[in-house]
Amino acid sequence: MKNIFLIGFMGSGKSSVGKQLSEGLNCDYIDTDTIIETTHNKTIPEIFAREGEASFRKYESNALHNIPTENCVVSTGGGIVERSSNIDQMVETGIIVYLETDFRTIDKRLQFDTSRPLWRKNKDEKKQLYDRRIHLYQSCAAITVSTDNKLIDDLVFQITSQVANE
Repeated sequence: MKNIFLIGFMGSGKSSVGKQLSEGLNCDYIDTDTIIETTHNKTIPEIFAREGEASFRKYESNALHNIPTENCVVSTGGGIVERSSNIDQMVETGIIVYLETDFRTIDKRLQFDTSRPLWRKNKDEKKQLYDRRIHLYQSCAAITVSTDNKLIDDLVFQITSQVANE
């Protein structure tokens, strides 16, 4: 099976959906953020604070390029699409699934989350980041699934059904 790459803005449900999807497909689950934290022995907020976003993006690309090329469900960081080489890697080795989530839904989900460095900005800056990434997600996804008001089980079923048709 080709890899399934879950993309989408932070808070879209990539990790939650990815874990359950991998169980349903009986394949490995990989989270690029977890790889980065394990490899560098630092949390994502620590990397952002000490080394900056540019270093984090480099680590993210390295993590992506070092994962197996098949039989995995991969949850990616929200900004993985900001590097075209990352998109190329995902297209070559898998199926990209965009978990589309409305900004208001994300804002509600993350309102008390202090662990995400890019979510600490003011609301206008967060919305600008969201708007900037939307077209990137849409342009590279083979499958788009709306997560608004849906249960994880329903999303997993929908993704599994659509991946079978790819």
